[in-house]
Amino acid sequence: MDYKSVLLVIIGMFLGKTDALQNLELSLSYTNFELFLKTHYPVYHIEPDTFKGNGSLLIGGSRGLETTDGQTTTRILIIFVSSFTQLNRTHVVVVHRFEHCLKILNRENGNFQTLAGTCGYSGYTEKGVPSGQHFKPFGVQLDIRNPGKLIVTDTYNHALVSVDVQSGQLHTITKSGFKEPSSLQWANKQQVFVINYHSYISQVNWSNTGSVESHVVTGSPTIQGDAIGKMEQALFDTVAGVEKLRDNIYLVADSKNRKLKLLDMNQQVVGAVCVRGEKPCSVSSVLPREPTSLVEIEGKMYVAMHNNIYKLTGESFACKYVSLPSGEGRIQLRLTEPQLQSPVQHLGQVHVEQIAQSPYSTCTYHSTVEDFPVTRRLSFRAKFHLPCSLMTEHGFKFYVKAAFRQKKKIIQELCGKNCTLPLNLEPQSNCENDTLTVYWLTSRIHLADMKEPPEGMKKVTEQINQSSLMTSLGSHDSSYSFDTDSAQTNTSRDMVEVALFSTCTDPTQSYDSNTDSCS
Repeated sequence: MDYKSVLLVIIGMFLGKTDALQNLELSLSYTNFELFLKTHYPVYHIEPDTFKGNGSLLIGGSRGLETTDGQTTTRILIIFVSSFTQLNRTHVVVVHRFEHCLKILNRENGNFQTLAGTCGYSGYTEKGVPSGQHFKPFGVQLDIRNPGKLIVTDTYNHALVSVDVQSGQLHTITKSGFKEPSSLQWANKQQVFVINYHSYISQVNWSNTGSVESHVVTGSPTIQGDAIGKMEQALFDTVAGVEKLRDNIYLVADSKNRKLKLLDMNQQVVGAVCVRGEKPCSVSSVLPREPTSLVEIEGKMYVAMHNNIYKLTGESFACKYVSLPSGEGRIQLRLTEPQLQSPVQHLGQVHVEQIAQSPYSTCTYHSTVEDFPVTRRLSFRAKFHLPCSLMTEHGFKFYVKAAFRQKKKIIQELCGKNCTLPLNLEPQSNCENDTLTVYWLTSRIHLADMKEPPEGMKKVTEQINQSSLMTSLGSHDSSYSFDTDSAQTNTSRDMVEVALFSTCTDPTQSYDSNTDSCS
């Protein structure tokens, strides 16, 4: 077998559909993990301190509100603080959860008063102070759509509430799709993430007309667990916070699993986060304690873990990558524009030695490649009775190709999400002994050592074979005369079957089916 240095450019779409490529999602590693502050009490929320600046943190927890630079810590309030938000440099709104109200602190003069709700009384009343009522509110954020208002999660009323900063007037934004909402995080000016009942994250969307709708982004309303992968399959156990890292990329505190996870809205996946420089980072590191809040300041990630705050630095994104053996070369995987289709120029075994640090750009992997001469593509195959002499007629071939495309559309509709028949891959055919064999090609590629089609396509082929439109080629035209173009059946009485369509990796070579080789 020929060893050579090659450059592979593979569009992200192939990564989940190629046995040669192992699908490991985007992950994040930190190389430095150090204790920033020991608080001696549970911390529930941290933010950069805009009043002090200089990299100081504002900390809310079971013993009050404090400010710290990591060396000196100063107590500001002595109340239970589940969350807070800074209206401006001097004013802080704190959630007094067990008193069912919000209070506002002027840090210049120490004035501290009720802003919304009726402290000491729970309920659900859309009024201003002193008549409005919450029931154990938890999270609060400044409304970036309207800086004169706050957005509050009213936990046991299962509601997202707007609070007017001047009057304290409460107004329900939506109660749809929530179950004990807690923390909040803005995604952009029209969308906010809401953490619900420990185990799932909702997204609230405002339309241009002002209407509001919400839906589950990831996690499960009914199941608590620990899983990464596609967003609809990921599981959490007590989500405590979400922090924005990049556009559409977020860090999630999965508290009871004692892990951080990466929420990637671009690729619609939840990935691993490692804090001790593990490579590859395929499973999130287990943290010393349950993470309860997190915030990024100037490239440093601060994570509150019960009664300690840790600082994570040395951020390193790892792109999706392959892991198989082999001579020197490089492999590039482009993660952007996953809707594009691109033929694989070389498909072989690859061993990753080092990866570049770049999400959503071309990621370079130093690797060695053992180039396989033959590539096999998963296909659907059918055979039709047809005089081969007709296939030399230019006009007839036009009708046949139209029939091929019609069948391709039918197969794709019946196959659904189980397979993809790329638009740029034309059906392949050959005719021998008055039998026309047609292959409809999918995007799924296998290495040469696979001789038989993979299992797991039985249900799809059953659906395709039940279609009456597959019983004949459907290429009749009055200009040509022949008895039939009906489909042939195999020993299982199937008209269409799953097959591997073999081609040469090198497009200048020809494939010999008798020897299974290229020359």
